[in-house]
Amino acid sequence: MRGRVLVRQLALALAGALPDAGLAQPSPRPEVVDTTPVPGLGTPRDEVPSNVQTVTDEELEHQQSSTLTDHLNENVGSVTVNEAQSNAFQPDVLYRGFVASPLLGNPIGLSVYLDGVRVNEQFGDTVNWDLIPTSALSTLHVIPGSNPVFGSNTLGGALVARTRSGDTDPGLRAEAQLGSFDRQRLELAQGGYLGPFDAFVAGELFSEGGWREHSPSRVRRLFSKLGWDDEATDVDLSYTWAHNDLVGNGLAPESILEREGRDAIYTFPDETSPTLHFWNLQASRRFGEDWLLSGNLHHRRLRVGTWNGDAEFDDAGTPADPSDDAVEAEKRRTRTHTRVSGASAQLTRRHGLAGLENRVSAGATVDLGRSRFESFEQAGEFTDERGVRGTGDFELATDLTGRTRNWGIYVVDELALSPRFHVTASARYSVARVELEDESGSEPELDGEHRFGRLAPALGASWAVTPALTLYGGYSEGFRAPTPVELTCADPEDPCTLPVGFVADPPLDEVVARGFELGARGRLVGALGWEATFYRTDLDDDILFIATGGSRGFFANVGETRRQGAELALSGQWKRLSFLAGYAWVDATFQSSEALFNPVSNPADPAQPATIDVRPGDRLPGIPRHSFKLGAEYRVGEDFVLGAHLLWAGSQFMRGDEDNSGPKLDDRAILDLRAEYRVSPGVSLFARLDNVFDSETETLGAWNRNAFDAEGLPIAGELGAVERFVSPGAPRTLFVGVRIELATQPPRQ
Repeated sequence: MRGRVLVRQLALALAGALPDAGLAQPSPRPEVVDTTPVPGLGTPRDEVPSNVQTVTDEELEHQQSSTLTDHLNENVGSVTVNEAQSNAFQPDVLYRGFVASPLLGNPIGLSVYLDGVRVNEQFGDTVNWDLIPTSALSTLHVIPGSNPVFGSNTLGGALVARTRSGDTDPGLRAEAQLGSFDRQRLELAQGGYLGPFDAFVAGELFSEGGWREHSPSRVRRLFSKLGWDDEATDVDLSYTWAHNDLVGNGLAPESILEREGRDAIYTFPDETSPTLHFWNLQASRRFGEDWLLSGNLHHRRLRVGTWNGDAEFDDAGTPADPSDDAVEAEKRRTRTHTRVSGASAQLTRRHGLAGLENRVSAGATVDLGRSRFESFEQAGEFTDERGVRGTGDFELATDLTGRTRNWGIYVVDELALSPRFHVTASARYSVARVELEDESGSEPELDGEHRFGRLAPALGASWAVTPALTLYGGYSEGFRAPTPVELTCADPEDPCTLPVGFVADPPLDEVVARGFELGARGRLVGALGWEATFYRTDLDDDILFIATGGSRGFFANVGETRRQGAELALSGQWKRLSFLAGYAWVDATFQSSEALFNPVSNPADPAQPATIDVRPGDRLPGIPRHSFKLGAEYRVGEDFVLGAHLLWAGSQFMRGDEDNSGPKLDDRAILDLRAEYRVSPGVSLFARLDNVFDSETETLGAWNRNAFDAEGLPIAGELGAVERFVSPGAPRTLFVGVRIELATQPPRQ
């Protein structure tokens, strides 16, 4: 209720401050959108038949968001973030009900591209947000729908990011921050050009003690690019390096948070340490004014280590008799070594077709990946703080190699039937091969080979009815092949403990998405811009992780699911005040009857049945149905800017409540404030205060059994109480900083 009141009050206050007419021109937006994975000639935004949203480097810098995903959460319509790990670098990013997450077990439905390279990880399609060099980004386009051009896993949308270069961003930029919870951050970037050569380098160091107990993190990222170009040719070689140590202690029982404080954790450690080496050679060549050949060669090497301390129930082989049950401490360690090499090529031609302007692109992509996954288990004991201390030797649990071979060919044709009416048709044929091999020699049943392939089409149109009104719409199909981790964890009779144990499992079917989008955009008065969109995407054989208790479960195809919704946006500027408001309705539901495992069921507890019986129309958990975003900025003078941002997200069902029979997580509202003062040309001071009212919120919840009693001791001889486990939102956070920018050269034309 407090969240709804806050939304209404701030919305009314801003509405009263805005005039009825006379709005000035807002800050310019990029007019050309990347609509293919490989950079091409680009498409004017008004000709794109969908609600593409764009983030620029100027916005990232100006709004001072802590991370790229925070910025998406604050500014992009239909995006919400689940802080499942309570670590800003490890969020679940939800867009239109589809997720991109670093955590195995989430049904990944978004693809992410960086300079033409798909960076969803080969082993589980996960997205490691901490490996994206935010300080080097130039633009990021959020392209909605099941766009087949972007290949496997583009069920709900694609995020397409481009990086900066020395000729477009010459000069020096340095930024330093200090803040709450011992936050320290330093960013440096330098670009420039000499003759036909240009160079750009950006580095970032971040460390924080974390606002929850035992939660320090460090992020170290480096991006470099060397380029050469003339009037017709452009060649860039980039290298990205990252070495991070992240702690995300996840959900905790509400009883522990109430007793010990919202910074308390359940068990620890929960550490992830990725190291990335990423090389990308990009090249393009123009042949006259109307031909462009472009492509890349890339190689990624990623090594990820994890350390987890968990509490496990041991039923002593008598599940119906809790008198001999006990809680055991278990420590787990995993190592994942991934190598992916690939290439892409695209040819674009702009020409006349029967007297009509036509632009056609044809491309091909190939990625060859190999992942070696090893997991180890160690008996342990609990410390007084519910930490897990190892007491024996680590024993090998799994040693598996997964190889993937993904390739696709696609074509996109953009035809102008008139200067105002544009039709876009595209199609892609994709093939995915997955090979699994047991390296331990003790589990040959893991060996197997799987092949998936599909032709997916799309058709859309945009019509500029008047200079102030554009209508658009389209239909598209998408495809997702099961990943190695899903194919080796699909047996309900032998569930896995993510992210460690795998067994020989029945095969999974590919996921097929079919969706459409209808919308309009335009201007009301002067530069007051608006957009309205409705969409629906239906999935057949969606792959979900079915929990069976604790962190155990298995992947399975479910019959049908649906994501549908609407997006409304309004933006404008009047004198010194600018604003952006957006509302999103996301309706994510099951469309078939399913009998899912109940993760808290136990034969000794008749109150918890063995299954959760889902009916068509039941909402998918973890996805707020409504969200509202409001941002405003007021320029006090030439050198002083004040800003505010409000985010409200509605209630959501808990994981483990797929039949929607239990209480939901409350809605949440967060108000952030920021200020920036230019001391002198090129030198600025800034400050940001997040969660101004120190609101106590939760972004995700799940039903589970608490393995500890009211004294914090492991229970014995009884069942753990069924409780809500929640991820508490970050408290009030303040950070301040200084930014220095020195322009040594003008951008090269």
